[in-house]
Amino acid sequence: MADNKRPSRRRRESGSRKSSSCASLLQEDDDVDPSPDQTGYEASIIKYAIFYPVAVLPLCIPLLAAFWFPAQWIKLTCWCCSLRSARYVIVKDLDGKLRVEAVQYFELPMALDKSETSSLLGDVTGGPPMKCPYIVHRNLRYLYNEEDEKYILLRGFDRGYTCAGIHEMSAGLSTDMHNERLQQYGTNSIDVPMKSIPVLFVEEVLHPFYLMQVMSITLWLYEIYYIYAVIIFVMSTVSVMTSLIQTRRNMQQLHDMVKQNCTITVIRDGRELHDVPGESLVPGDVMVIPPTGMSMPCDAVLLTGTAIVNEASLTGESIPVMKTQLPNIPNEMYHEDKHKRHTLFGGTHVIQTRFYSNSSVLAVVARTGFSTSRGNMVRSILFPKPFNFKFYLDAIKFVLLLSVVALLGFCYTLVILGVSHYNIHETIIRAFDVITIVVPPALPAALTVGTVYALQRLKKQQIYCISPQRVNVCGKIKLVCFDKTGTLTEESVKTSGVIMMTGNELCSETQDPTSLPPCPILFTMATCHSLTRINGKLRGDPLELDMFEATKWTISEPENDSTKFDLLVQGIVKPPPTSGLVGMEMGIMKQFPFSSELQRMCVLVRALDNPKVLHVYVKGAPEKVKDLCRPETVPVNFKEVLRSLTQKGLRVLAVAHHSMELQWHKSENIDRLAKWMDMLINSSTT
Repeated sequence: MADNKRPSRRRRESGSRKSSSCASLLQEDDDVDPSPDQTGYEASIIKYAIFYPVAVLPLCIPLLAAFWFPAQWIKLTCWCCSLRSARYVIVKDLDGKLRVEAVQYFELPMALDKSETSSLLGDVTGGPPMKCPYIVHRNLRYLYNEEDEKYILLRGFDRGYTCAGIHEMSAGLSTDMHNERLQQYGTNSIDVPMKSIPVLFVEEVLHPFYLMQVMSITLWLYEIYYIYAVIIFVMSTVSVMTSLIQTRRNMQQLHDMVKQNCTITVIRDGRELHDVPGESLVPGDVMVIPPTGMSMPCDAVLLTGTAIVNEASLTGESIPVMKTQLPNIPNEMYHEDKHKRHTLFGGTHVIQTRFYSNSSVLAVVARTGFSTSRGNMVRSILFPKPFNFKFYLDAIKFVLLLSVVALLGFCYTLVILGVSHYNIHETIIRAFDVITIVVPPALPAALTVGTVYALQRLKKQQIYCISPQRVNVCGKIKLVCFDKTGTLTEESVKTSGVIMMTGNELCSETQDPTSLPPCPILFTMATCHSLTRINGKLRGDPLELDMFEATKWTISEPENDSTKFDLLVQGIVKPPPTSGLVGMEMGIMKQFPFSSELQRMCVLVRALDNPKVLHVYVKGAPEKVKDLCRPETVPVNFKEVLRSLTQKGLRVLAVAHHSMELQWHKSENIDRLAKWMDMLINSSTT
C-alpha cells in the first residue's frame, strides 16, 4: 500500500509486514485544530511550597483565582519545559481560550522495522515497550510527534489513503495489530462525562456571583437581618439545586442517548470471523454488515455490496439513503465528503444490505469514538462555539458597571467614615453594606429561577439543554433560518408532465406518462433512479419515487429474476401488464448515484429482449445534461422551453440516452455519453 498513499509519517501496511510507531498515524485536519499552540510545564516543588502558603492567607482568594483560571495556576506553580518531558500542556484553542491538559501515556512494543521509526524515535531496533505520550483535548487524542516536537491530532483512515489502498485492507487486522491500535486510539466509545451533584454544586457555588451572596448573607446575619438573610439563602439554595438537578438530568439524557452496546462480527487473523464488542473496534478493522442491518457504532467505508441507511439521526432526513461500495480507483484519494455515498456514518441505522452470490457485505472502520460524525456532534454540544451576541456583551458590561460603582462606593464610604473618625470595625461593615446594595444579591437567584422555568418548558417539547446559561441569550433570538424547507413542509412531489422531442424540437406536453410509446424517456423514468424495496415497500427519493410510479412499471429484487440476465443486476423493472409491452423487462446493471457536484445521475441498463446492447440513461439539471449531448441532438427550442417552465415555478429535469454494444466487464469505465434528449417536468406539491 505504500504506493497507494502520499508519503507521510503514516503507517505503511502490507500482508507481510506490520510495524509500530507512536506517531505513525498522525495527520493534520482542517475541521478541528490539528496542532494548536502548546506550552509544556513540569511540576515544581519549590513553587508549590511558595504558592500554597501565600494563597491560603488572604481569605483563599488566590486559590479561587486558580480555580477560575487553571492555566494561570499552572504557570504559577510549574516550570516551563519542553513538550516531550512535560507533565501538563497548556493548549490554546481556536477561540483563544487556554485549557490545561494532563499528559498521559500508553505502551507499544518496540518496532522491529528500523525504517518505520528511525525518523521519529531515533535508531531503535528492538527492546522493551516504549511509552508514547498523548493528551486528550476536547475529547480528541493528540499524540506527541518527535519530528515536529509537538502534539498532533490522531486521525483514523479517512485521510491520506487512496480508494485502492482502502480496498487492500479487506483482509482485516491481526490480533497483535488490533491490540496495538486499541492502545493508540482507545476504545470506540462516546463517553459523556457525568459529574455528580456535589461536584456541580461546588462548581456553581464558587461562581463569583454566589460568593458575593455568601458574603452578603454573612454580613446580614452579623447585622441581625435574620429574616432577609434566611429568605435570600433559601431562594438561592432552592434555585441552585433545581438548576443542578435539571442539568444533571439533561446530561444523563445525552449520556444515555449516545451510549451504544452492540456485538460486531469482524475479520481477524487471515479471514477468520470473530464476534467482538463494538467498543473494541479500531480503524482498519473490517466489519461484516448483516443483511438485516444494524446500528453503526463507528464510521466505516463500504468495501463490498450495497446498503440502505437511515441517516435521520445525523441529517434529519427521513428518506433512506442508498450506499454503494467504494470504487477501486488507484490514484483517487478518499475523502469522507466526496465519498459520502460510500461511507456508513456512526449513529446511523443500516436498514438492510445486499450483495450478490451470497457473499458478505464488508466495511472497513475509518473513525472511532469522538472522531466519528456522531462524536463530532456530541463534541459540539459539550464544547459549543463561543458567541458574541450584543445582549450577552451588554449584560457583561452591565455587571462590570455595577462592580465599578460598588468599588467606588466602597472606597468613598471608607474615606468619609475614616475622616469622621468612625470606629474602624463599623467603617468596614458600612463599606461592605454599600457593595450589597449596589450589586443585588438576589440577582443570581432571580436569573436561575427564570432559567429553570425555561428549561422545564423546553423539556415538555423534548428539547434538552446542558448549558443553561445560554437560555437567556436564546430568549433574544428573533429569526431562525432553515436550509431545507422540504423538511418543514412536505416530502412528496408530483409529476406534472413530459415533453418529448419530435425531429429537432420539443413538442407539446404529455400529461400521462403511461400513454407514451416505447421510447428512451419512458425507459429513463423507469430505470434511472435509486429506489429499493424495504420490507416490501418501495422507498427512495420522493422525486424518483413519483417519477417511477407515474410510469406504472414495477421493480423487483434482483435475487428473484436476475437469472434471466445471466449477470449481476441491481434491480429489474417490468412494464404493466396492460401496456402492451409485456416481455420488455430491463435489468439495471450499474448505478452512478446522483452527485451534487455533477448535478446528474446515470444508470447502465440491459434489456431482456436484446442482451447484447447496453443502454446509458442520464437524468439531471438541464444545463448539465445539455453539455453531455452532441450539439446536433439538442432541441433548437431548448432554451425557450426551459425558460418557460422555470418561470412557472416548476422543477425541470432533462434526460438523455445512449446505446452501445459493449461487453459488461468493459462498462465500468465508459464515459457518460448521450445523443438523445427529452424533458421531464416535476412540480412541488406545496
